Amino acid sequence: MIEATTDELLGYLADVIERAERYGAVVQPPNDAPEVEWRRYGNQLVMELEIRPPANRRTLVEIGLAERWRSIGLDRWELAEYGYELRDFELDYRRALHQHDVAEFVRRFGAATHEHCEPVLGHATCRHYAGVPCEGALDGLERLYVLWTARTKPDCSRMRCLDR
Repeated sequence: MIEATTDELLGYLADVIERAERYGAVVQPPNDAPEVEWRRYGNQLVMELEIRPPANRRTLVEIGLAERWRSIGLDRWELAEYGYELRDFELDYRRALHQHDVAEFVRRFGAATHEHCEPVLGHATCRHYAGVPCEGALDGLERLYVLWTARTKPDCSRMRCLDR
C-alpha cells in the first residue's frame, strides 16, 4: 500500500512532471482541461496526465498516467487505482499497466494488478496479462518510456494470460 499526505502528493505530482520534462516530453492535462492538477471527487483525489514525446522524436505516441487516491484519515491518502498506458500509433501497439477494480481482479484472477499488451493496437490476443505492481506514476512512466524508446513492438508471447 502506498500512502501519502496532501503535501506529499503535491510534491509527487511535481516530480512526475519534472521527470517527463527531463526526457523532453510535454505534459498536459487530459481532454483539454485548463491545467495539470489534483482533482477532488468526494473523498478521493485524481491525477490524470497526458505526456507527449519530444517534438524532435516521433510524435504519434501518447503516454497517459492516471491515479485515484482515497482518503484513509485526516490528511492521509492511499493509492487505490492506477492506469499507466502507452499507445504508439506509428508502430501500432499498446502497453498498459493497471490496478483497478481490485476486489474483482483478486476474485477472478488472484491478482490485483494486470497488464495489457497489444502488438497491434486494438487487437489483443489476451485481455489481461499478469502484471508486476507499479510503485506509482514515476515507476509507470519509467517502464513505459523505456518501452517506447526501444522503438520495437512488444513481445506479448512471454507474458502469462490471466483470462485462460
